Amino acid sequence: MKVGVTGASGYVGKKVVKELQNNNHEVFKFVRRSVKSESEIYWSPSKQEIDSEKFEKLDAVIHLAGESIAPKDLLGFLPFSGGRWSKERKSRIYWSRKWASDLFVSTFHAAENFPKVFITASGNDIYGDQGDKVVTEETTFNRGQFLQLVAEECWEEPLYELKKLGVRVISARAGIMLGKGNVATDIFTLISKLNISSPIGKGTQYFSWVSVNDVAKAYNFCLEEDSIDGPVNITSPQPLMQKDFAKTIAKIMNKSYFFPPVPEVLMKLAVGWELGESLGLNSIRAIPKKLLAAGFVFDFPTLDTMKDDFI
Repeated sequence: MKVGVTGASGYVGKKVVKELQNNNHEVFKFVRRSVKSESEIYWSPSKQEIDSEKFEKLDAVIHLAGESIAPKDLLGFLPFSGGRWSKERKSRIYWSRKWASDLFVSTFHAAENFPKVFITASGNDIYGDQGDKVVTEETTFNRGQFLQLVAEECWEEPLYELKKLGVRVISARAGIMLGKGNVATDIFTLISKLNISSPIGKGTQYFSWVSVNDVAKAYNFCLEEDSIDGPVNITSPQPLMQKDFAKTIAKIMNKSYFFPPVPEVLMKLAVGWELGESLGLNSIRAIPKKLLAAGFVFDFPTLDTMKDDFI
């Protein structure tokens, strides 16, 4: 297939592009600058501009672009670093996604020919805090938090409009992505190296995590599997309570797990109130029901299989 990818230069995007190419798909990267090759497509969500001629030649679109939700490195969590959720940053997170969705919807409607598959990145934040309830793609949202709003209003809801045109639309609701070089993995690795692994609060909140390599593999699987549409949980089959998650990482790194629990208020103060709640305190026990039913096989189904990413 000819597949257009937004956010192709990002951490996840590079993995997805490589996976697509390994499966013999022809990749076209959406870029905001002047194009430098035939395999690039100009677009500008903020200006509502896109190269419609190249767009109409695509078989599918995988949409990953958007202002980063978490800081790109550990220093970004520090006060005044620019990585925390200021009012301005939250606005960029929201509108970078909303403008892109609006542009794609208008482009599809105006096109004589258009891609028949559209996969949009989302996140299992869309469910909101769910406690210890098992979360599948059918679970009702618990609204009220910023990331829940962004996922529903910007990533997913506008793009379901494309279904009216006969487009197969998939919302990829990924969990906490883990892999060498991303900020989540760096944080968990550093904490373990310093021998300060501990529960956050009670530690009973569920972390739905997933290897970034399985994320890339799942995107390709959803692209090729015609039976899959709508929301898809891209998370490991084994979500863990935060205390067990931290304990497992400490164990595979041969480090201690005995530090006193981190009070919830300290977590929120350390990285910012809303960001701390979203990244460390929400409980989402998501299961990849659709992927498993369709026969998808995870390369990293349990956290201990990711040992190489933490050492």
